[in-house]
Amino acid sequence: MNTIYTTLALVKIDSWRLVFLLATAVSLIGYPKPASAATVNVGVRYYGGLIDFHPSSVTIHPGEQVNWVWDTSGHSTTSGRPGMPNGIWNSGVRSQGATFTHTFNSVGTFPYYCSEHRQTGQVIVTNATPTPTPPIGPPIATTNPAAFIASFSATLKGSLNPDGLSTTFHFEYGTATSYGLTTAPQTHTGDTSRPVSANINSLAAHTTYHFRIVATNSAGTTFGSDRTFTTLSPTGPPVVTTNPATLIASFSATLNGSVDPHGLATSIHFQYGTTTSYGLTTVPQNHTGNTYLNVSANISSLSASTVYHFRIVATNSAGTTFGSDRTFTTP
Repeated sequence: MNTIYTTLALVKIDSWRLVFLLATAVSLIGYPKPASAATVNVGVRYYGGLIDFHPSSVTIHPGEQVNWVWDTSGHSTTSGRPGMPNGIWNSGVRSQGATFTHTFNSVGTFPYYCSEHRQTGQVIVTNATPTPTPPIGPPIATTNPAAFIASFSATLKGSLNPDGLSTTFHFEYGTATSYGLTTAPQTHTGDTSRPVSANINSLAAHTTYHFRIVATNSAGTTFGSDRTFTTLSPTGPPVVTTNPATLIASFSATLNGSVDPHGLATSIHFQYGTTTSYGLTTVPQNHTGNTYLNVSANISSLSASTVYHFRIVATNSAGTTFGSDRTFTTP
């Protein structure tokens, strides 16, 4: 009988002591770990004579976890500031090889420290930035001014935003707003605006043309506004553009431009120098035709660290045309 009473006495625990033991067990084990939660590991160790949380600051999102791993014995991770625990978590002092995990469900900054050595760390919990959903809808299309207008050809220009869907576009053109002619279709994707263009030929000289961009995707079709351009006469003074210089070195560079001879044999050269009076010229080049051509000329014997001016000049039997002034600086 005494043996029975002794056994019962050994196993009997007051209800408040049982609650205390269960609470202690939970604080030692940490909160339950969701299977899908991301986990960040933090080392707990001596380094340079001090306890070191490595890394000492981590940033996570709500629902994610921090897992402390003891590399050396005799340390804790205790929420709060040295001497002022706030009770959110406390691993207790643990030995090498131990781990402690806590799940953070709310946004905020959570400081913690080692109760034995008072070194500190922190966990920053921020809301995850949602991945923006790209816009999806009918294309956004704008008709821009035509370029490289010659006697029998031109380049039609526009801007296009596919608005998140595969989009096919073309230009309509003709001598009236009924158009009647189209360029070959082109396809683009994405959700940003980009310049688009199409070259057209076999036009009539000295004629006004209408054109617009047309873009279609699965959400609809968009028509750009109507624009016009007028082709050049069959022959006339050359049309020129001074383009940026390239291959700029200390003592040399390449001058660039474009020219439409405008149906007549045309001589082209560049003027250049350290002022807008120029003073130097490149060797003449001869071209003919009714389309725009890219031309260039290499120059040398320049001075280093010097600003140079230049422009293209073209002459045919109908007149002389000067391109605009541009500059470059030698290194």
